[in-house]
Amino acid sequence: MSGRPWGSPPREACEFAEEMMPRLMGTALSLTMHRQDAEDLVQDTLVKVMVKWRQVQAAASPEAYARQVMVNEFLGGKRRKRSGERPVSDEAIAFLSGRAALSSPSASDGVVDHEAMVRWLALLPPRQRAVLVLRFYEDLPDRSIAEALGCSESAVRVNVHRALNSMRDRMGSPVAGGWVGEA
Repeated sequence: MSGRPWGSPPREACEFAEEMMPRLMGTALSLTMHRQDAEDLVQDTLVKVMVKWRQVQAAASPEAYARQVMVNEFLGGKRRKRSGERPVSDEAIAFLSGRAALSSPSASDGVVDHEAMVRWLALLPPRQRAVLVLRFYEDLPDRSIAEALGCSESAVRVNVHRALNSMRDRMGSPVAGGWVGEA
């Protein structure tokens, strides 16, 4: 007997969840654009991680495993089935604008209005938004994004290309030198 009450997660799982919470919350906020939806997404993700803790521990990267669970939950769309559009939360705008400014001073110089950029990001289809969030806010390589999304690296590049073109079209003109990290 382990000494734990039946059904309670192992101490290591709780420590992992506590350590990952801020990073997962940032990613969730970037994906959902709403604090309440982000909190729900993080909670759903951590519940699944706790239930599958042995598999998470055995994974080459438990953080990548948790991120993949989160992206799958987000793309599953439970939170997107609400009727009507909702405005992007001020907190999401502040968070994402701060992340864009910190990611690369030269890249953020090309984006004049971070608030508008975040609103355009919110208009993208979920998969394209997820690709941009994972690439530019999580700073993941195509291979890691492909693993999280369960697709090929070329599919990642196609989605990035389409998403950036869509955002450029909404902006009305291309951003000099590309958009946040694109050459």
